[in-house]
Amino acid sequence: MIESKVICPSCKKNSITDRYQTYWECSACGKQYSCVNGMPKLYDEDALAISDKGLRDKVYKYMAWFYNFWNPFFMLPVRPIKISVKYWVVYFLLVFTFISLMYNLIDWIAFRGIETFSIADILLLAALVIFVFIFAKQKRYAHLLWLAIPIKIIVSIRKFKPKKNIFSVHEDFLKEFLTSDKRIKMLDIASGSGQALARRGYMDLNADYTAVDLSAGMIVQGRDLMGKLKAPTDFILADATNLPFESDTFDICTNYGAFNGFSDTKSALKEMIRVTKKGGKILILDEREYKESTWLEHLYYKKVFACYNTLDGSPIDLDPEGLEDMQAHQVYEFIYVFAARKKM
Repeated sequence: MIESKVICPSCKKNSITDRYQTYWECSACGKQYSCVNGMPKLYDEDALAISDKGLRDKVYKYMAWFYNFWNPFFMLPVRPIKISVKYWVVYFLLVFTFISLMYNLIDWIAFRGIETFSIADILLLAALVIFVFIFAKQKRYAHLLWLAIPIKIIVSIRKFKPKKNIFSVHEDFLKEFLTSDKRIKMLDIASGSGQALARRGYMDLNADYTAVDLSAGMIVQGRDLMGKLKAPTDFILADATNLPFESDTFDICTNYGAFNGFSDTKSALKEMIRVTKKGGKILILDEREYKESTWLEHLYYKKVFACYNTLDGSPIDLDPEGLEDMQAHQVYEFIYVFAARKKM
């Protein structure tokens, strides 16, 4: 039951109750929280940072249902071609379309003249306006369009080799939990569509899962996915910098692909540490530029990969208190995995 594990984000009392899936109410302070798609929205809208609210409303609100399609494009230059063929096909189609539209526009203005303007020209101009609008709203797409091929060439030549790959990092992280007889409690922060939970070995645990996110559109997808996998998961709309859980609640606390973009990474990490049990473990995967990157790779990292980030390093750079066995592994050119244990 969700009610048994959550606390009121305002007064921090475990006295919050579901009122017929219409709203949640704290009997201690009287604060009411709305429900969105049957999920409690346990955060104060006015307390959200502007940047966090902006990402939720300007990026994930409208792109949520296409997230699993468009997100891999940002990894396109560094992913193996054999697993990204369909994305390269779409990429080249988009490049060809954009170049064709630009060619037709130049041809119409410079050579054919306005008197030849036709319905076909109107449609082409409208398509070009859509491209320009998207590039203006999401500049990372414009940078990706011209950087993808040169970055792919550089990556293919340099062939980054991690000291420890992403699979072995997760194996080491989960080993003790996979052999444990006790029921594990796991929290995934900024869980989104639930892909990380489903793909990184967590479904093999004897566990109860809790997933939180700011975006209702994203977490609904996660709820659908966990439903298909028949994984016992509670879904809550919550702020990573003010988690609605009591201290020392979870055995495992994870975050995939959001931490470095939080407006207040220090507060978010403190909250992860607070809600993790003593002896429990924390894992964070996000973007970090590898040391040997070229200037062009640096440009790609800053303009495409990490354009929303507030932290360029890993959680180790924040000098967190209360953790031990901290390690940050560079598993891909622009991806690190941070793992640590909460001190007893």
